[in-house]
Amino acid sequence: MEKTLKKIFIAGAALFFAFNAAALEVDVDEIRSTAADSVEFENYGGPHSVIESVEAIVGIGTSLGVELSQAIEEPRTIQPGAKYSVIHAINLDKDALLNADIFVLSEAAGVDHITNLRRILSGFLVSAYNYSWDDAWTVATFLTVYNAVYRGQLETFSERYKPVVIQNLTAEKAGLSTNWEDWAGNTQIIIPLKDVTEEAAPVDTSTISDDKVIEAMRQEPDKGIKEREKMADIKEREMDTASRKAQNAQRDAAQYKANGERKAAREAQKTSKTQQQIADKKRSEVQSERQAIAKDKEEVLSREPVEYETGLFGPDASGFYRLMNVDPATGDIITKSPLTQIRGKAVFEVANVTLTQNGTTVTYPQAFIAVCGENSGKSAVKLCLIDGESLEIIVESNELLSEGSDLVPYNDRFLVIVQDGNANRVASYDKTLDLLDTSAIDVTASTPLNLTGYGLLVTDSRGNPCLLNLSDLSTVWQSTGSVKKLGNDQPIDDNAK
Repeated sequence: MEKTLKKIFIAGAALFFAFNAAALEVDVDEIRSTAADSVEFENYGGPHSVIESVEAIVGIGTSLGVELSQAIEEPRTIQPGAKYSVIHAINLDKDALLNADIFVLSEAAGVDHITNLRRILSGFLVSAYNYSWDDAWTVATFLTVYNAVYRGQLETFSERYKPVVIQNLTAEKAGLSTNWEDWAGNTQIIIPLKDVTEEAAPVDTSTISDDKVIEAMRQEPDKGIKEREKMADIKEREMDTASRKAQNAQRDAAQYKANGERKAAREAQKTSKTQQQIADKKRSEVQSERQAIAKDKEEVLSREPVEYETGLFGPDASGFYRLMNVDPATGDIITKSPLTQIRGKAVFEVANVTLTQNGTTVTYPQAFIAVCGENSGKSAVKLCLIDGESLEIIVESNELLSEGSDLVPYNDRFLVIVQDGNANRVASYDKTLDLLDTSAIDVTASTPLNLTGYGLLVTDSRGNPCLLNLSDLSTVWQSTGSVKKLGNDQPIDDNAK
């Protein structure tokens, strides 16, 4: 195998590891007060028994936001008792404390990956507060970090939020755990809100770019540069908008003064001053962050490429295996796969896999194919394609596999046993996990897949040998189970000479 991006090794002598060639705005200002430590979310990494589309996931938040937008100034609970609900905890009295939306995950909530949680929050922000998708995604990213940092710190929340918010929080649920297993039934994501009087309520992004939040993002391998750049772009637009408002208000003040409307002139002058202060603040923040981003980009680009080995490790107490990227010189773990349910030791490498998902086409230079999962809860036994860098599942088969399925490569295909109702059949997939063919005959759930010069030898559901055509898995012959006699009346068996 030609090795380009990294080397591959086998861990353990006995290990077989095979390779093949509105009236409210989000107060992002409150989000700023976070710890400098990075936040690493632990996501469920196995195959799913039920796969929701991206549209369906985003739609969870969208429906909540649409309902909220119909009466944005009324404190109420949106879809109480549902899997996902929102407590719109507001008091429009003017004071320094914050209102909030509290996004609640009930015990029935099924979200198990931070990306999908951010999709839900983004859908909510778009439909409730008219954010663009890109802006909403940035806000959602920081909201999840903020809620993880302040998980359970009710005393801190009490210092910053109005009583109407605090009375809806409980210490053991407030915020967001970094472990997906704790989310359902134990999550109250706090979205800080300020009262605004303008028809257009721009997102207050100053808190999202707080030094502590930025420092937490800088602890990530990529230093969070992509999201930080997006925030700088947003703030530049906010700076321009505030500057225009300041100029317009200044002209209005002059006109009011000329007309003898002193009170209106004073109000317009006050507005101009406020907007100019906002513009100046945004300008300072943008300049500072642009400089920091440029410095971090230089550091990232100057890094020496890390050479690492990918190994299959285990089994664990449940008999499952796991992939890890390891520094061969030091033994340091570079990447530990979130997928902890690889069944058996047969894992096959594939190169240059191109997939189109959610309208985006991506080519993965290196990936692995394996049988993964278990039939319990949200998990299921499926064929999985695993990214060679992140070691996360890229895509999984639509079909369920037998728990005893073998995995055998043949040319550019991969052979497994799939469940077909109460039956089991041989199936072949390409490297993108598109189903190519299935056998017409039923086979045993754990039949060996024997590659021969004549075809694929398998065990049918009656326990008899069967030969399949490797090109399309059609049946060549199916044994009746009777023993053929030789001329000397000796049966052909494994001990025949």
